[in-house]
Amino acid sequence: MGEYTKWIEHKGAKILYVNYAGIQDEEEYMRAIDEFEAEILSQPKGHQIRALVDVAGSVLTPSITERNKAVEQKARELGIPDSPTAMVGLSGFKMAVVQALAFFRPDLYIADSVESAKDWLVKQAVK
Repeated sequence: MGEYTKWIEHKGAKILYVNYAGIQDEEEYMRAIDEFEAEILSQPKGHQIRALVDVAGSVLTPSITERNKAVEQKARELGIPDSPTAMVGLSGFKMAVVQALAFFRPDLYIADSVESAKDWLVKQAVK
């Protein structure tokens, strides 16, 4: 697996852990998104996964936001559905953005810690 994206197991469930924590450089963040995209797009059509995304102390720019939207759109076009996702490390503007997304995505959970995110994810059904 890569530097930013790896599969972990928690209570018998497989979770894709995406670690953007501490990334302050937009170019590095884009490389991390590329790694995430490669893993997501390698999933079978119609297959959901549990995802844990840690953004603690990372930068958020309009380019990063647009790149993430493009990955989501490309996955949808390939028949890879939205999956249960837990996010940690949110504050300020990042929190506002994700709260707005969570309004439309009940499978998006804002967690206080990595452990609580993993615990929530294992309770989510995937198909």
